[in-house]
Amino acid sequence: MTLKSINFGDVDAKNEILKNSRTGDRTFFDSYSIPERIDIEKYLNGERYFILGLKGTGKTALLRYLHDKVTREGDHSELILFKTHVTEEDRQKLSASAGYQIVSVNDVSAFIQDFKEPWKWFLYQKIAAKLRDTGYNDALSIKLYKLTGLTENKIGGAIGAMFSKLSSGTLKFSGDALGIALELGVEIVSSSGDTGKASLSDINRACSEILKNLEQRQNLYVFFDELELFYQTQEQFNRDRRIIRDLIYAISHINAESAEYGRRIFLISSLRTEVLHSVLELGHEIGRDVDDYGDRLDWSSSTDGPEHPLLKIVARKIAVSSETEVDDVWNKFFPEKINNQDYFKFILNSSYYRPRDIVRLLRVARDYNNESDSFTTAHFDQTSLEYSRQTWLEITEELLASYRPEQIAALQRFFLGFSTHFRRNDIEQRATIKYKNDIEINELFNKRDISRTLSDLYRIGVLGNDFVVKNNMGKVNHRNRWVFRGNTTLNDAERMTIHKSLWKHLSMVPGSAT
Repeated sequence: MTLKSINFGDVDAKNEILKNSRTGDRTFFDSYSIPERIDIEKYLNGERYFILGLKGTGKTALLRYLHDKVTREGDHSELILFKTHVTEEDRQKLSASAGYQIVSVNDVSAFIQDFKEPWKWFLYQKIAAKLRDTGYNDALSIKLYKLTGLTENKIGGAIGAMFSKLSSGTLKFSGDALGIALELGVEIVSSSGDTGKASLSDINRACSEILKNLEQRQNLYVFFDELELFYQTQEQFNRDRRIIRDLIYAISHINAESAEYGRRIFLISSLRTEVLHSVLELGHEIGRDVDDYGDRLDWSSSTDGPEHPLLKIVARKIAVSSETEVDDVWNKFFPEKINNQDYFKFILNSSYYRPRDIVRLLRVARDYNNESDSFTTAHFDQTSLEYSRQTWLEITEELLASYRPEQIAALQRFFLGFSTHFRRNDIEQRATIKYKNDIEINELFNKRDISRTLSDLYRIGVLGNDFVVKNNMGKVNHRNRWVFRGNTTLNDAERMTIHKSLWKHLSMVPGSAT
């Protein structure tokens, strides 16, 4: 068997699953390994409902695995992709429907916009639609269908259509929905003929009351993925941060209600940590719920040996594809040493301890000679620049949750040709001397913002610490600290380094700046 025939998987789990689904291939699910420290049952019974992690850590893979598992076991399940399904037009409609307020605090005006009730309304509609599609026809279910407008057949597939009757916290409805609202005691704030308006929060409470008394035959799961955040304009960026913030709140709120009332409704969402960091800058209580009900996908391990969890995933994937025993994968397809390192150390050190990095590394290396029946050091040496380039592109996507495109370009410009190892004062001198007339670079590395910039780069793995210390006995100890190794905070008083996977793309000079 040649390397060309081996399926290492796709860099994006969603793409791999979509390809497999066209042919009925279940290789992805058959070879899937549940991350260590993740208890699947806690997600299935509602004890956990947020999956956190950096880009490429396997959030989508876990979410899709859960979706497939509950569907195959006969429960009801829906998957909503925020980036794909919630278009810019949908977001504009949602923003228009929510309205806004300008409030003054200590003579300072602040723009306030709240999407919590619209998102609850959307979720109740999704839940109602799923119940209808799976055959619930009892009296309470029919009331829910009428109240959410499903019986009028006016709720289309577009998410924006679900917000079309909302305006500044009120819902306009007519016909059956108006009759059910009156029956449930919802206060109608204005009416004309057979149409009326009511507070959206009152309508949501009515939906919740119906669901509290509805007897479900099976569990109902709604999964959310791709809660992405990209910077285009400041206004759009802040709007999308508010939209994501309040979706997280609505998910948590309905899950809390379901737990309190014993409903068999479970909402589960992935959350990219960089997006969450940006959203939490707005200031909101969602941080507590995310911590209490979320798990962070963490692939750090006590040892970088051949039994590392990431390597087990790779071996299992290759074994299924090549019909090889898992224990034979490394001897059959990999050299014992790569660049004078044990193969397992080289692979792990080339990555950010994420499944996606290793998949990318192997797919890129294979292109050097895919007719070979195993990897050699040359496969990795000859493709190191391309792997570095693709890794930087991944980093830029991560940075877009907090930085403008021109700022990201400035970061690349700043580190291009710089030393691989440096101290904080080296950064300050480079910014003030070499780039003294570069506005974007000076915005990032002035004395006020340099700590934040370095911390942001550390948080996504672009840079880490690499220094030595002496103990009381005079023994020298090496300190290599990275966020993906469980070291949560950068020590910018010590020597730092850019991750080695980026050296080639940034044409960095080996050694210390001073």
